[in-house]
Amino acid sequence: MFVPMACASFNMRSNIMSGQVVDRPKPFIHLTIRYMFHNHFKLTFRHLLRNKSQSAILIGGLTVGMAACILLLQYVSFELSFDDFHTKKENIYRVVNERIQNGETIQKGTITYPTIGPTMLEEFPEVKNATRIGYSNDMMITKGGKVKPVGTGLWVDEHFLEIFDFELLASEGLQILDEPNEIVLPRFLADRYYPMAKGNYEAILGEELQIDRYEGAYKIVGVCENVPANSLLEFDMLLSYASAVKYWGEGAGNSWTWSDFYHYLELEKGADVAALENKFLDFSERHFRGTEVSGSLELFTLQPLSEAHLYSADLEYEIGRTANGRAVWSLLIIAFFILVIAWINYVNLSSVRAIERAKEVGVRKVIGATRGQLVRQFFTEALVVNVVSLVLALGVVQLLNPWFASNFNIDVDGLSFFTGNQVNLYLVGALLVLIAAGVVVSGAYPAWLLSSPHVSSVLKGVFTKDLGGGGLRKGLVVFQFTMSIALITATWLVSQQISYMGKQDLGVDISQVMTINSPELTSWDSTFIERMDAFKTELAKFPGINRAATSNRAPGERMGRVFSIQKVGEGELDQSYTSNFISADFEYAKTYNMEPVAGRFFRQSDHHADWDALDKLVITAETVKMLGYADHEAALGQRLRFWDKEWTVVGVMPDFHQRSLHHGIEPIVFIPSYSTYNLLSLNVNSENIDQTIAQVQTTYRDFFPGNTFDYSFVNEDFQRLYAADQRFGNILSFFTLLTILVACLGLFGLASYTTFLRTKEIGVRKVLGASSASIVGLLSRDFLKLVAISMVIASPLAWYVMKIWLQEFAYRIDIAWWVFALAGAAAVLVAFFTVSFQSIKAALANPVESLRSE
Repeated sequence: MFVPMACASFNMRSNIMSGQVVDRPKPFIHLTIRYMFHNHFKLTFRHLLRNKSQSAILIGGLTVGMAACILLLQYVSFELSFDDFHTKKENIYRVVNERIQNGETIQKGTITYPTIGPTMLEEFPEVKNATRIGYSNDMMITKGGKVKPVGTGLWVDEHFLEIFDFELLASEGLQILDEPNEIVLPRFLADRYYPMAKGNYEAILGEELQIDRYEGAYKIVGVCENVPANSLLEFDMLLSYASAVKYWGEGAGNSWTWSDFYHYLELEKGADVAALENKFLDFSERHFRGTEVSGSLELFTLQPLSEAHLYSADLEYEIGRTANGRAVWSLLIIAFFILVIAWINYVNLSSVRAIERAKEVGVRKVIGATRGQLVRQFFTEALVVNVVSLVLALGVVQLLNPWFASNFNIDVDGLSFFTGNQVNLYLVGALLVLIAAGVVVSGAYPAWLLSSPHVSSVLKGVFTKDLGGGGLRKGLVVFQFTMSIALITATWLVSQQISYMGKQDLGVDISQVMTINSPELTSWDSTFIERMDAFKTELAKFPGINRAATSNRAPGERMGRVFSIQKVGEGELDQSYTSNFISADFEYAKTYNMEPVAGRFFRQSDHHADWDALDKLVITAETVKMLGYADHEAALGQRLRFWDKEWTVVGVMPDFHQRSLHHGIEPIVFIPSYSTYNLLSLNVNSENIDQTIAQVQTTYRDFFPGNTFDYSFVNEDFQRLYAADQRFGNILSFFTLLTILVACLGLFGLASYTTFLRTKEIGVRKVLGASSASIVGLLSRDFLKLVAISMVIASPLAWYVMKIWLQEFAYRIDIAWWVFALAGAAAVLVAFFTVSFQSIKAALANPVESLRSE
């Protein structure tokens, strides 16, 4: 053997010296490693196929766990990706305005005065750019004589597209939206109104559209890409802010008292945000002269754009697309725990399978296998099982995505590896970490355990006594069921809270009320009140309609506010108060089945086309309390001053929930005002509702030609206020069931192996006269003890977490002790039925066969 090798070595050196290039033989170690890994994979698949049922439980549990985790990761990563497409995201902030009156915060939101952004840009060098936004919903476009509702319009200045990256597909120049009557359409609207221009949007620049009933047509100066699904700001059109100033008046540009606008700032890179905010108090004092302008202390802060989507629950007048950050992070934690529970199944089942593989380990050690080789073998098994499970899970996720999006009211764009036109790097990175962590977490302990026994112990058949980890396996089972019981408890409490809110008496009857959109395209004039009253009189002739009223808000909608309310006749140092307000006609109270607790509601004579002639006021019981009157009767006849005029209180209405039960009862004043922007509320009979709607539509078009007709039901609109809570509850319920399923799969596998280990004991007990029931109890007892321990640990954990969650609601349920007992009992029952399948099977087996197998 040495001669050929020497010759080869000599020839190789000769060839090198002569300048010839030769192929070196592959090193022996490379061939060895390749053979070893090939052998590891071959042994892995052989072992998985030999134990089909246990392999199915292993892979099935991991597949379900990974699929559940990926579904949640998709949703969470989408929520965390909001506004990532803006290249200046890290430097964009929005202005938050907090008003403090009489030492209390009366309002905190992103709505403020039109002068704030431009003035901050002028006065603070840290501010590089600023844009302001006006907001309008339910807008309409008229083209070719046809009126169609569109949706949301944002009135923005020329700096909007400098700060935000909404891609322009076509534009008239470098700077647009700087002149009155200019509009930018998103691609979907451009395709709708100009279908022949698809892909050639330059062709429609300069075309004109009529917007609502504003004078003058709007010129199309740009077409932008559709708003990405992960954008805080959503819009159906962008209109030039100069148009708002033109049509709404100069106050839209320079008012320090008109609070209906939103501001976004682009700060210089590296700007000290905290230091800038410290300057805002002086800014407020200089421009608002203390409380002289608004009757309250104006405080300004900055919210990073990166936090706006998830952390704006405490901000009022939100126009962006927001979510509950706490709920999003909760779902991420649940995703992690589901996956950990699935990995625990693998660890538990792999460790007990060590008993079955004891002789395999012993024989391999006898023929020279090192501990390192055995570790690599078992890590290879973990790798194969995790990869196979991940591939199967991805397939399951793709099948479930449409169903998941539909049933849980989630944007299907949020359930994808792609966000907009970009790969969701968060999700891809998470999956890579997932597979790596899965191999390490699920493979480390079984690899150590299976490679550690001494050869002598294995060959003597006493490996089962040396198999450590019994305490660890029990601890892992306790962890699994602790999480399961905690999730069962949380799911039940969330469901109770949602049910509680849906059943509460709102103080206003919304069960039979439908609303119709306001006739915005109809011009206001001195005859409008008579026309509206005539319309309501005509509707009252229909047998399906009981009452009809107009108001600027229906129950469930956010109200406007009145600042600087003062009690007349209280001296020069009058306090200022703030209240919500609703403009309503004289039929409003009857339409919503409300009765005054003192005085009266409005009469028809209280309404006037002349604003200066309006002087009657109706307030609620909470407003009486706020103003400090002794009782409801004492408030009657009192005079209040706001909006540069005096009002006389003629009635007091009972308190009611205008908004969801997330919020407490708020003070409200009713103003006897009609408007073309007021919607109509109809108290209807439930019978022949389709016929009633058709009659109303015909009559509406007769009285208000040119306006579109749209309707909804107030009780359905009100329930949508709880949509986010219901979605969270439904998602929590679904993944709680998956968590229990994964835990039970592991428990089933563990019980089957435990039963297998005690086969001889069971046979002996049966021969000695033990009943099947006692055998089932014997085999189930240990597992049920672990579940009982889990219940003790899970109860305080669930109580603490749910107490924090319930703080979000002004009206909430009490957490009863029996909820924890019920959740624990459910877990015990599930565990018992899971274990008892194997226990009953063993108890009914022929003891002779059991003893013969030994």
